[in-house]
Amino acid sequence: MSTATEISRLTDARNLIRDKLIDLGLATSTDKIDALAAAIDGIANRGAVSATVQEGDTYTIPAGYHNGSGTVSGVSGGGNYSLQSKNVTPTKSQQSVTPDSGYYGLSDVTVAAIPEAYQNVSAVNAKAEEVLAGKVIVDATGKGVTGTMPNIGAVSQTLDATTGKQSYTVPKGYHSGSGTVSITLEEKSATPGANPVVVTPTAGKVLSKVTVTAIDDKYADTTGDTAVAANILEGETAHSYNETTGKSVAVTGTMTNNGAVSKTLDATTGNQSYTVPAGYHNGSGTVSISLETKTATPTKAVQNITPTNGKVLSKVTVNAIPAAYQDVSNVDAAAGDVLAGKVIVAADGTEVTGTMADNGTKSKTLDATTGNQSFTIAAGKHSGSGVVNIVLEEKSATPTTSSQNVTPTAGKVLSKVTVAAIPAKFGDTTGDTAVAANVLAGVKAHTIVNGTATQITGTMANNGAISGSIDGLTTETYTVPAGYTTGGTVSLTDDIEKALKAI
Repeated sequence: MSTATEISRLTDARNLIRDKLIDLGLATSTDKIDALAAAIDGIANRGAVSATVQEGDTYTIPAGYHNGSGTVSGVSGGGNYSLQSKNVTPTKSQQSVTPDSGYYGLSDVTVAAIPEAYQNVSAVNAKAEEVLAGKVIVDATGKGVTGTMPNIGAVSQTLDATTGKQSYTVPKGYHSGSGTVSITLEEKSATPGANPVVVTPTAGKVLSKVTVTAIDDKYADTTGDTAVAANILEGETAHSYNETTGKSVAVTGTMTNNGAVSKTLDATTGNQSYTVPAGYHNGSGTVSISLETKTATPTKAVQNITPTNGKVLSKVTVNAIPAAYQDVSNVDAAAGDVLAGKVIVAADGTEVTGTMADNGTKSKTLDATTGNQSFTIAAGKHSGSGVVNIVLEEKSATPTTSSQNVTPTAGKVLSKVTVAAIPAKFGDTTGDTAVAANVLAGVKAHTIVNGTATQITGTMANNGAISGSIDGLTTETYTVPAGYTTGGTVSLTDDIEKALKAI
């Protein structure tokens, strides 16, 4: 038999099969033999299908081949009804749980716990601008929200005395914690002179200290000087203070130089005084009388010191006020201004005992502990040795699967926290679509499930190397099994040629 004849016979057979399948609604007029074979292969062999239905129920006969031996029978009401127990797992969609065919009703329904992938997000109140840009969260409605908070990273700025650089506005967004706003300090000195001295920092720096040297010895503080020209010997110069201008001024003397002028006084009427001419006397002139000296010690009562009859007092030595007496006219301290237990004399001469607390040396180290973040300096005297300080500390942290609170060691405050990059073993699963069926059986991998990185174990069958054959008679196709294969061969035997020749 020729090949053309065999092809003709096969074509006729194909057409017969195709027409039958078209009648059954399983093929089209253009389907080829392989599609027809697939359609036939898809016809399920139901064998004998049997079912029991309760009153009012219907039973849908499944598509496929039936051998005609199956039965569908009913259960009348009032009998011993068969109830069914069922399990259901919550999903995003509403489910109606009904008994299967043949059961009159449900005896119980076990609703499983909400799957681990679903979490209660009703408390979520973060908005897009409160989440780092590119990061995804689920809001309270279950909707995915992508963050828009800009990642500023590490922003640094150096401030100085230049206009426009005396302050820095920190940009809105997330900062890595490594950025700094700093100043560059410098120290300078200045020497006072006749004109004002302006001390400014070098460009890009600010002054931390300016040392002003002492006024040169040739400059004298004339505050309190009252000399005018008439107080200075004519032709001589000196500096005095001008109260009107508040400045030191040079003054040239106008005082008359009288040289030596002498006069002897006695008890004669008209000779008991001598008018000394205004001006300077060289010290050689004399005005003489019979002199005597006396002494007196100040007391709380007024004393009149008079000369002996016939003499003139040349000197009255008034001893210093006794050490027990001091000038208290400027005293304005009250009890609260004086250390407790100490006594002073007030301006009115009364004794005042101090009430000011003596706090001695008070020191305090502040830290992040509640109640230890500030220190109130008590009223009263302090020794000057007490200090209030903080102890700085730097820390680092490596991201983990749980959130971390990086806190300072007890007694310290954080000056910097360095957060390391996410460890290399953590991969970003954003965009992963793999499910267990896409991964080789027994192999573990991470993928994104409902917005959460989740480990899955593959279920894809490992078929290894496959091998098959088609004889054209009993087997017209070879179905490669689902799963992974390392390769293999499917070959056509010569049975079809033999069979065709035998027909």
